[in-house]
Amino acid sequence: MSRQGSHRSRTAIQLIAVGKMRAPLAAASGEYERRISERCTIRVDEVPHGQGAAREATRREAGKIRGALLDRAHVVCLDPTGRGYGSSEDFAAWLAARLEVPVPTAFLIGGPDGFDDELLHESDEKRSLGSLTFPHQLARVVLLEQIYRAVLAGEGHPYPR
Repeated sequence: MSRQGSHRSRTAIQLIAVGKMRAPLAAASGEYERRISERCTIRVDEVPHGQGAAREATRREAGKIRGALLDRAHVVCLDPTGRGYGSSEDFAAWLAARLEVPVPTAFLIGGPDGFDDELLHESDEKRSLGSLTFPHQLARVVLLEQIYRAVLAGEGHPYPR
């Protein structure tokens, strides 16, 4: 994928989401971001919703997303048409392998209209959180929880109950 940003970082995980988190899910998102940051480097970027008709809105969002991407990031678009991770254990194994590679892994969460077709085509992977449909803000919390679970598993810790 074309990386237009000039960001340089040793960030292991980047999450770019369209739209700002709002209560009550903002608290859960912030808590998982904090927990993850205690164990590995994570960067969360929010880009504004695009204006106009759906196609124009997603095109504008794609431009903002490209501008926020870290250099050389492995880009994963979370999209309902993408391949699922299977289980939490499968996701943990996939993420552990990604964290061994010396480039950031960037998860993208689109807005209500999804992603621009060109951005989807440019991404390194299209993945899905499963066959259930989630509101975008809830999908963000679910993804962060799974990242936290995976990081703990990679350290040999059982997930806290």
